[in-house]
Amino acid sequence: MGVFHFKQFDVDDSGCGMKICSDSVLLGAWFLPEYSSAASVLDIGAGSGLLALMAAQVCTGAHVTGIEIDPKAASAARANFAASPFASRLSLTEGDFGSCSFPTSYDLIISNPPYFITGERSADSSRRTARHQAGLNYEAIFNKTNLIKPLGHIGLVSPAEFEHDIIFHAEMARLKLRRFLRICTSTSARPTRLLWDFSPTDGPLVENTLKLRNSGGELSETYRRLVEAFYIKL
Repeated sequence: MGVFHFKQFDVDDSGCGMKICSDSVLLGAWFLPEYSSAASVLDIGAGSGLLALMAAQVCTGAHVTGIEIDPKAASAARANFAASPFASRLSLTEGDFGSCSFPTSYDLIISNPPYFITGERSADSSRRTARHQAGLNYEAIFNKTNLIKPLGHIGLVSPAEFEHDIIFHAEMARLKLRRFLRICTSTSARPTRLLWDFSPTDGPLVENTLKLRNSGGELSETYRRLVEAFYIKL
């Protein structure tokens, strides 16, 4: 699709199976600022590197590692990392998250994993890998809870219809839901996306709803405030 310009970095997603989408921006903008003092971040299924770059911008003292299975996306992420002002704090591992070993645990894990389970699969292998849960999915992430530190947090985005499945798998992994945001496109619409914040450590649950547009069809002020640190203009 080309180069996307954000306030502090650019992302070129040419050749990537899954293009940049607003879901990732919403997740990063909501999840990361709460933990800006984190020292280590893992971006699972990094794609062209958007969430990793957002993490490097927000968590100014963190080393951010991305892992990506698709060679074209991994190449794009490396180039985007190298071109950013955070290059010295970014690294990319090319490989399968399920079979990779990691040398450490992390303060934060963030991911916008593939969420298509059924439907027509793309003939393009990169797009197929990025869009379908054949390898990376929510359960696979929860199965590696050893990667998150006891006081760490896992941030995810999902379609609204996955709510009960994700709660089930998180409970099986003994993760505690700490923050939960329902995303609605308008004041009258039902939620279409969910943002999740899990931790191995229990604590209060903060639950909210975000309306992207107000009753007049304009972008809501709450949404503008949430993403203004990243988008050049809305």
